[in-house]
Amino acid sequence: MITTDRQTPSKAADLAKLVVVFVVAVLVAVVGGRWILGHSEPVDGRVLYSGDRPNGMTIGPNGWFAYSDDDGDWVEHAPTGERWGGERIYGSPVLTSDGTVISTLGGDVRIAREDGLIEAEATDLLVAHGDREVQGGEEAQVIGLSTRHAAVVSCLSPAGEARLGEEVPGGRLVVSGVALDDGAVTWSHDTEVGCDVRISPLYPHGLPEQRYVLLTPDEETTEALDLDTGTIARTWEDSPRGRVIVRQAEAVHRSGDEVTVTSLRSGKQVARTSCPGARLDGVGEHGGRLSAEGTPVVRCGDSVRLLGDDGFVTVDAPPVEQSQEVADGQSVVHDRFLISRDGGTLTLQDALADKEIGTVDVPDGYRISTNDLRGRLIVFYLPADTLVSDASESSFRIVDTRTAELVATTDDDLSPGAEVSTDGYAILSEFVERRRNRPSRSEAWLVGVAEVQRPS
Repeated sequence: MITTDRQTPSKAADLAKLVVVFVVAVLVAVVGGRWILGHSEPVDGRVLYSGDRPNGMTIGPNGWFAYSDDDGDWVEHAPTGERWGGERIYGSPVLTSDGTVISTLGGDVRIAREDGLIEAEATDLLVAHGDREVQGGEEAQVIGLSTRHAAVVSCLSPAGEARLGEEVPGGRLVVSGVALDDGAVTWSHDTEVGCDVRISPLYPHGLPEQRYVLLTPDEETTEALDLDTGTIARTWEDSPRGRVIVRQAEAVHRSGDEVTVTSLRSGKQVARTSCPGARLDGVGEHGGRLSAEGTPVVRCGDSVRLLGDDGFVTVDAPPVEQSQEVADGQSVVHDRFLISRDGGTLTLQDALADKEIGTVDVPDGYRISTNDLRGRLIVFYLPADTLVSDASESSFRIVDTRTAELVATTDDDLSPGAEVSTDGYAILSEFVERRRNRPSRSEAWLVGVAEVQRPS
């Protein structure tokens, strides 16, 4: 008799079934585990912080950010890890370059730092205004921030308890200057317009302090308010919102095809250029604010004019167009950077210095996020294919323009938009709704550079 190791058909079938069950179980565990644990590191790069409360995170200048956890609200310096807090921070806080938190609670203004809290109450804003015929407003909003003052707008009216954005009988918008060192209201500026006027956007998170803020009391007038004195430094007639940009103490103004640059301190014109169809670039929704890290850009058809130290410089490349993409074999200008594509590689060049910075891998199809604050980072994003997803999702490549290196790369499941500071930090977030086969979750990440290097 000859014997072999061959199994009977029934035993072989049982073993095959067991293998199939095992493989399926492993796949379910892996795929399910990725959903439960958050896609296994959706953000790669210089991740400085991650938490599960995206709505509680706020970015500030100079590496500061605020966040919430189970122990309270915190303010942390990303480069050093220094932090303070634990108490609740109300509203949507604005951070300063030294980690001070400015927020509003109703009509009161709160200034919090590690050594304590000081407040300017709504009645203090009213007393500084000096008009006994009106009463304090029900809310205040931060619209400007200098190294000395927070500028807040409120609605003062005969009946009191008025809200911003509403038509209030006898009400008018008043901008108050609250001193950061002691909370005293040192000046009050009556805009002489009703409370339903949107006189200025809120102060952008991540923007360093600026001495001047632009006001638009009507559709055709723009004013530059000096936050040190509470006085109007300059007025531009026939200039609706979007015709003026302020960078530090310089105002860039377009009138027709002519663009002029004026010092708000001396009142003298310091630069001028003109071209057919001139337009100011990068105005966005930030109230015409441009940090020292940003560059004023004038669109001139298929070329741009960049404001340098010695006036305007012409760059023979088009600005970023509506598609926000860099086509293969083409170049575009974003801020002061000339960006060229060769396949999946981008080359960054400092167009003002006429110097190549380096190359970076950003796949074709990624778009430039042109609404972000201009500064050290450029955010490239790729919207998810809406044909296979009913959620708004994106993936990102965030580039450090000092080195042309990637600060962060992500998968394609993140929420659209990044909150960016001008000096090299960004907040990314992810919100996933609960589905039948997965739980809901939310997460946020702070990514950024190793060290803050502000312009001198």
